[in-house]
Amino acid sequence: MFPQKSILLVVPEHVGFPSIIKKNLEYIGFEVLLFTTTSADKFRYKSVSQRIHNFWRKTFLRDRNFKRKLIIEHTENDLLNKLHGIRKVDYALFIRMDLFPLEFVKLAKTKCTKLVGYQWDGLDRYAEIKQYIPLIDRFFVFDSKDLGVNSTLPTTNFYFDCLKPTPPVSKNAVYYIGSYFEERIDMIGDLNTKLAALNTNRNIKIASNRKRIIQLISSKGLTPISDIETYEENLKNVFNANILIDIQNPVHKGLSFRIFEGIGYEKKVITTNPDIIHYDFYHPNNFLVWNGQSTQELASFIKLPYHVLEDNIKRKYSFTNWIAYMLDMPIDYIPISLPR
Repeated sequence: MFPQKSILLVVPEHVGFPSIIKKNLEYIGFEVLLFTTTSADKFRYKSVSQRIHNFWRKTFLRDRNFKRKLIIEHTENDLLNKLHGIRKVDYALFIRMDLFPLEFVKLAKTKCTKLVGYQWDGLDRYAEIKQYIPLIDRFFVFDSKDLGVNSTLPTTNFYFDCLKPTPPVSKNAVYYIGSYFEERIDMIGDLNTKLAALNTNRNIKIASNRKRIIQLISSKGLTPISDIETYEENLKNVFNANILIDIQNPVHKGLSFRIFEGIGYEKKVITTNPDIIHYDFYHPNNFLVWNGQSTQELASFIKLPYHVLEDNIKRKYSFTNWIAYMLDMPIDYIPISLPR
């Protein structure tokens, strides 16, 4: 679809996201030059004192950025050396640009015709991103409140249309995976108990390496795992489910990938994000905004048939349309907006 177009793809390493984005870009015809950085869980401190200093800053100063700065410093020379060696490309797409050195972004701008950035986190959470925005030709956010910042454009996440889902093997199978958060565990446990009462096939996994937390997870009838799976491994479980569970990160209103997996792979979604009702794809058969409803109300939602979306709505949130809109390519794409 996009033959003979080249793109510099710059994405932080997180559960294999860079590789699946690269795969979808290549699927639609792009030549992809991929740059990633060390994932936070694989980063190793140079010394015990550096680790203690990070803990002190995060705990007592609420500074979430010290470790981020260490990771950037660790990878800066390698990134710059690699980028110096490439030819000029048509486009550059940065996701979470603030996780890459500013000098690297400036050099990338000289290597492409159009530089595009996407912040799939709230702008206030990582305020350093604001110093990067003036460098970017098109800069996108997924939380409507961030559209008040100059030079921002609206977008959402997307589903990968290079993958073809397989039919679920059982009826009413429910799937969730996520890291352990204290404020979420009781709510997930309550939902799991109600799903169990309805004899649903549940695959609800919570990641933690702490023995006490693993015992707590198990006590609530949930499945503890030591590591979050790669995104492609996760999608195998998505394909094998009829209903997905989505837990909103309270620091922003942006919609998670789980919502768009529901759209692209025709899954119903139980979500804690109330803003879902304001989007053009919302249908009460497909999305239940969870606020602790009764077992009977949950049963009523499960019994509803999936409402098949119009082709244009489904296409709008595909990766292929998303990338054409983000890059403002000279083809017929559907613009993506956010409810205000």
